[in-house]
Amino acid sequence: MFAKTAVVLLAAAASLVSALPEPTRVRSAPEAKRTEHFGIGTVYDQMGAFGSCGEKHGDDELIVALTPSWQGNGFPPKYCGRKVFIQNTGSNDGVGGAGRTVIATVKDTCPGCPTADSIDLSHGAWNQLTNFAPFGTINIEWHFCNENGQC
Repeated sequence: MFAKTAVVLLAAAASLVSALPEPTRVRSAPEAKRTEHFGIGTVYDQMGAFGSCGEKHGDDELIVALTPSWQGNGFPPKYCGRKVFIQNTGSNDGVGGAGRTVIATVKDTCPGCPTADSIDLSHGAWNQLTNFAPFGTINIEWHFCNENGQC
């Protein structure tokens, strides 16, 4: 009788153990697909002034200014410090460098940019995108890098 009771108890315990849920493997969510933006790249001078992000930068630094539709109205503007990947897709006014790219950091706002997805480029960013072409305008394709800086 004791052996029969022990077997029944062991079987009951075993069924409880097998009924415990298995740990669920958590997979990280896939990265959101990046969105490409198309606009016009123009050039601006730092002139030793503070940008809308509250910092001074030299003309040779790889920085850019986004339009107010991106930056918003608060301080600091929404995308200060974010990196963007920019590609020169050509020019309508003879500026060379189609296919050249640069990764630059958002440090200012461009209220005078011609379209919402246009970017104002520092001299350094312009020179990298155009191989030191005279200032003008270029067509650009760009996207934000991940918040950790991976483009």
